[in-house]
Formats: sequence, C-alpha cells, structure tokens
Amino acid sequence: MEHIRENPAKETYEDEWISMNNINNAKRILDENTKVLYGIFGVISSSGYFPPLPFLNEFFLVGSDPCDQDGRMGCWRPFTLILSEYEVVKEWWFASHPGTVESRLGCECWGDWVQEILEM
Repeated sequence: MEHIRENPAKETYEDEWISMNNINNAKRILDENTKVLYGIFGVISSSGYFPPLPFLNEFFLVGSDPCDQDGRMGCWRPFTLILSEYEVVKEWWFASHPGTVESRLGCECWGDWVQEILEM
C-alpha cells in the first residue's frame, strides 16, 4: 500500500526549516571557531583548504572543538549537513576566504585531514 502524506507542504516547510537551521548553525560554529584562541578553523581559514563534507560532518558530530582545550568556544548540539546544505556553507566560506579549495588532501578522515593542515 502506498504511503500518502497528510500534509506534504508542512513536511516540506519543516524540512526547509531544519535545513536552514543546520546551515545557520554551521556558519555560526565555523565563524566563532575562527575567532577563538586555538580554534582549528582559525588555522584552516589561512590554509587555503576547506574540508570535504564527510570530514566537516565528523567535526560537527563531536559537538566541540578538541583543539579548543581551554573550552573558550563552548559546545554545540551535534549535527550533520546534507550535500545541499554543505554546498551553501562551502560557498559562504569561499566568499570570505578567496582562493580556498575543497580537498581531501589525500586523507580518509577528519583527524588525518586536520593533521595535514597543521603540518603545512
């Protein structure tokens, strides 16, 4: 039996709200993290690189920045981005960091990617 949605417009609105919330959270976290002492995105912002979606999601899922050992930024509720949300966040990041490119840097995970950035 085919599932019929009671109110597809409502579901679409809720999906859009969740998506905008994820995008705004991601932008806020990245922006604040670039400004906090020892925030990893402060280093990333001057590297010329931006992490691919799976790596960025690993960061967001932790709920805090392990590099911010003094806890100056605080925590966030863990979440992930879907590809369309990631593209919006990446475009926003690129606009304020000209010349930045997305790259895996030959890595398989966030931790290795961050290590590559720190060793540059």
